[in-house]
Amino acid sequence: MGLTLALLVVFGILLMILETFVPGMIVGAIGAVCTLAAVGLLLFAKEFAHWSDATRAAAAAGVILLTVAVLLIWLRFFAVKFWRHGFTLTAESPAAPVTDDPATGAQGIALTDLRPLGRADFAGQRREVRCEDGFAPAGAAVRITGREPGNLIVRLNPSPT
Repeated sequence: MGLTLALLVVFGILLMILETFVPGMIVGAIGAVCTLAAVGLLLFAKEFAHWSDATRAAAAAGVILLTVAVLLIWLRFFAVKFWRHGFTLTAESPAAPVTDDPATGAQGIALTDLRPLGRADFAGQRREVRCEDGFAPAGAAVRITGREPGNLIVRLNPSPT
């Protein structure tokens, strides 16, 4: 009977380890049933009737702890190494290029009609802009008032009168 218990525990642990390679939870469930069958045999088999209840409970707890310990060691040290190389992206993405956006308050010329989006030229640098005033004709003088992702925010520059 001891050999049967040992085989059930070992077979159950091996099936639960195999579950990391075979999807579907069927193999792992069969392994768990094998381990629980070994615990049930320890607790209720007549071959162990000469053992005290405390000894049988301790042996059953030992089987459960052994199973949990082996599975945790497997998952922590071995399974992660098997799967890390296959499913983990190790490439690094390059940093975003640093753009030299003109400073707030810089003045420029609208290259296109700003309705409210368009392009403007600031000291030779063409940038996408959004006009806070809603509309600005091409060639209008604009000044930068802020930034948002992808655009500079501009206003019409009041013409001196």
